[in-house]
Amino acid sequence: MSTDTERRELIRPGATIAYWVSGPERAPVVVLLHGATLDHRAWDAQVEALATEYRVVVPDLRGHGISTTDGPFRFDDAVGDAEDLLDEVDNGMPLVLGGLSLGGNIAQEVVLRAPNRVTALVVADSTCNTAARHPLAAPLTIASLSAITLGGRARFMRQAAEATSPREDVQQYVLQTNGDRTTTEVVQILAELLENALHPDPDYRMPVPTLLLHGAEDRVGDIVAGSGEWAARDSQVEYVVIPGAGHASNQDNPAAFTAALAAFLDRVVPAPGPGLLVGVRGRYAARSRACRVPR
Repeated sequence: MSTDTERRELIRPGATIAYWVSGPERAPVVVLLHGATLDHRAWDAQVEALATEYRVVVPDLRGHGISTTDGPFRFDDAVGDAEDLLDEVDNGMPLVLGGLSLGGNIAQEVVLRAPNRVTALVVADSTCNTAARHPLAAPLTIASLSAITLGGRARFMRQAAEATSPREDVQQYVLQTNGDRTTTEVVQILAELLENALHPDPDYRMPVPTLLLHGAEDRVGDIVAGSGEWAARDSQVEYVVIPGAGHASNQDNPAAFTAALAAFLDRVVPAPGPGLLVGVRGRYAARSRACRVPR
């Protein structure tokens, strides 16, 4: 099967979304959305592993990577981009939508608005959009981020990279990806997430099978504590902790992350053929293990 990657574009109101497609044309589709201020390359390890048997799609969010935007990043616009992208890549096969951090918030919102749009959901290192939270949590976090910018751009970006990952190579990727981005732009993207993605609804339950992952060393916000609580209250959620990983768990420990993702895909949308999990186990099992959290 061909795993050649093709770059395509999606024209949207106020933006042109670049995205990359890999894998067989007639296979279940896996769409993966990257985190805030990153780009599609964050998923390189997963694309390489999955594209042998899945149709893998990785976009640059609007205003990220080489995707354009006419104005500031808006969460609602990004959700619309994701919805249109799903229509664009739909091949009639099962479709799984996933995302990390901001990408996970966007993916959750797509499923909330259209519960039947996807077969399954993957949420990595992302807060739960519908969890109960203190009304002052968002404004206090935004104020804290704004205060950190007073130390200068270089210091702010270095702190952001270190908060993203404990690995120097991943930190360098974060810094390189944000080489031309101002601190004001970073804060605006994060503020948009905090102000418009999170809407408490404690009675909401996921309508599709959901894989919830985070790095064991993720120190961003309430992700670790909130993920445990989320998994405990929702029977559709399978919960996996990635060892030796921070907020960028798919890059910090790609072996464990990809193995957990492949196992989930093999269960919810088996690909034609012998199944991806066998190959992933052979490649990764001796190197790293994810921790599936029992209920």
